[in-house]
Amino acid sequence: MIYYCANNMIAYKKGVKFLKKGKKSVLKRTILFTALVAVILITGFCFYVYTHIDRDLDESLFKFNGQSSVTKIYYYDYEDRENRIGEAVELVDEELFLHRSDWVSVYDMPSNLKNAFIAIEDKRFFEHKGVDWLRSAKAIMNYFFKFDKEGYGGSTITQQLIKNVTGENEATPKRKLQEILRALSLEKRLSKNEILESYLNIVYMSQNCYGVSSAANLYFGKKLDDLTLAECATLASIVQNPSKYDPYKNLTNNEKRRNVVLSQMLEQGLISEADYKEAKSENVAIKEDVAENRTSGIYSWYTEALIEDVCRELARRYDIKKEAARKLIIKGGFNIYSVMNPGLQGALEDVYEHYGAYLNHQNGIYPQSSCVIIDPNTSDVLALVGGIGKKTSNLVFNRATSAKRPPGSVLKPLSVYSVGIEEDIFNYSTVYDDTPAEIKNGVYWPKNSPDRYRGLVPLCYAVEHSINTVAVKALRDVGADLSIDYLKKFKISTVNEDKNDASLALGQLTYGESLLNVTNAYTTFANGGTISSPKTFLLVTDSVGREILKNEDSKERVISKESAYIMTMMLKGVVENGTASFLKLKNTIPTAGKTGTSSNNEDKWFVGYTPYYVCGVWTGFDNPASMSYAQNPSCVIFDAVMERAHRGLELDKDFLSPPDIVEEEFCFDSGMLPKQDCLADERENRINIGYYKYGAEPREHCDKHEMVNVDSETGLVVSRYLPFWKRRRVGLINYERPLQEGIYVLDEKYLICNRRKQN
Repeated sequence: MIYYCANNMIAYKKGVKFLKKGKKSVLKRTILFTALVAVILITGFCFYVYTHIDRDLDESLFKFNGQSSVTKIYYYDYEDRENRIGEAVELVDEELFLHRSDWVSVYDMPSNLKNAFIAIEDKRFFEHKGVDWLRSAKAIMNYFFKFDKEGYGGSTITQQLIKNVTGENEATPKRKLQEILRALSLEKRLSKNEILESYLNIVYMSQNCYGVSSAANLYFGKKLDDLTLAECATLASIVQNPSKYDPYKNLTNNEKRRNVVLSQMLEQGLISEADYKEAKSENVAIKEDVAENRTSGIYSWYTEALIEDVCRELARRYDIKKEAARKLIIKGGFNIYSVMNPGLQGALEDVYEHYGAYLNHQNGIYPQSSCVIIDPNTSDVLALVGGIGKKTSNLVFNRATSAKRPPGSVLKPLSVYSVGIEEDIFNYSTVYDDTPAEIKNGVYWPKNSPDRYRGLVPLCYAVEHSINTVAVKALRDVGADLSIDYLKKFKISTVNEDKNDASLALGQLTYGESLLNVTNAYTTFANGGTISSPKTFLLVTDSVGREILKNEDSKERVISKESAYIMTMMLKGVVENGTASFLKLKNTIPTAGKTGTSSNNEDKWFVGYTPYYVCGVWTGFDNPASMSYAQNPSCVIFDAVMERAHRGLELDKDFLSPPDIVEEEFCFDSGMLPKQDCLADERENRINIGYYKYGAEPREHCDKHEMVNVDSETGLVVSRYLPFWKRRRVGLINYERPLQEGIYVLDEKYLICNRRKQN
């Protein structure tokens, strides 16, 4: 028994020892596993931060500390625009500001003002490194448990400054993490006083007012030096909820918040008990004319487009939101050097203010219209107007830059004709048969406007008269993929889903395109085959001259000089002989251009150019509706605008022909070199002058005309055995086209096959 018990005791001790050893082993494995998981999570988090979080901001964003809040706009009085030789002149009537004020150094701000903001917004401002971890933890707890109904903000002044500058305020973990990392980074590069100075000069103070200097002037009519303690606390009260604590609209709410600010200042030892009581009992007087004293005047169409361009580029360059960029423009005291031509802008605005002289109303309602004028050599936007009538308000819809409408036949030279000429798929005189391309749902398609078919026509004639059937057939020779590739080179950006005949050949783009971009695309033809992005400004500096943005000139070649000139000669034909032949400008200076009409006559376009300017005009209703005009109204406006634009210029200037351009005669019906048979055509005038790249000119003679005998009375083809006094020799067309029932083609009676059928 004793032996048995002893053995059991030994076994028990071994078991206990084994279990203890097992527990230690499990504990070790658990610790190792937990550590491994932690390492993986931390590594993953670090990788996410490295790849997805932009931690840095350009510190110059926080130093737009010029001497004025007024942004000034300049134009250049050029001696030589293309080479940028000229002097900057301020457009005094186009200053931008919300409230005139100066950027104030933090050392010139009253202590009570700085302390009021720090006490209520970030009491450990001078202690933390950009993030108040204790305050952040409390904010997170309040998010879940709502112990502070007013909301418990965890953002430090540094973090708030970043939000104000970037405009990023989304309630997402990623945005908050990015803000924290940026705050930690910013505090390593800027001093506390630099951060506080920037914050107090740009913080939003309601009533479209930014910065404490502007707010002091707006609400109290005072400079910062003259503010009382109560007024300092009043301004500091606004920040948490500018609408709720606006002292002009909600003075009672502001007074309650002001007392909280004062109590915090007292609690933190920033003011005495006596100061606290005196400030709390003070009756703060708010100016009565706050609402009338908020902004500068009505911006011109050009200035609003300029603001939008600078805003977009600021946001891109500094990786901030457009709203924040707009705030910087209005508050930053910038100098914006535009490329505007004030004379052209004035002429354009005058025409559009008196639009009734150029646009006839439709049932008592005038359609809308917009216009852009661009320098073809630089893509400088010289003038633009975004709507008819006198501009009476700001931030209105600009139809020149923002409206996207189908350009109709204006697109054909960009999507079809220039592409085929550049790629040597066809040339100036390549002949196409103006007949329907196909039958869609039992209907011949496409239709022309006017609704007729002409038969064999050279490409130049098809461009002049905007023949839809030829555009579709030419596009199919070019190919949709190549067409889209070139449209992107022309900076037409809305064509990705438009891989069809109606969009590419007839200009019925699904998402349309802006007048500005279409007009700029035509600068390619006017300046020898290169294109630049359209621009409204060259340079932006702060008020002490430091560069903020620079808009570099950049040219990209789209087509050769020869192709560009050939297109110009085709488009010159549109004005001289085609759909825009009623233009008067052609009698003053060489003019080229293209008309365009969208489906159901809902949009009317004309984009034209001279050796000096490219001008685009759009006309239509904001809610698309059919229009009926005897003449394209956009052409009428173009005429009026460009006549004024060319006053005082040398009018003997012409489009320059490159040296490798060949001028050659061609037969209208074959596109080839003419022969004697062509001269015998009954229609006469079948010989034209064409323009070709060297080596691409026609080398063979006409294969369409053939001399035949016809009956002098009936015109039918006869044999030579008919007495000579009853017959005559003429040149008819040796061509047979597929039968298309129900349509009539104008050249049918000049085809040999048809003369024989009648015999």
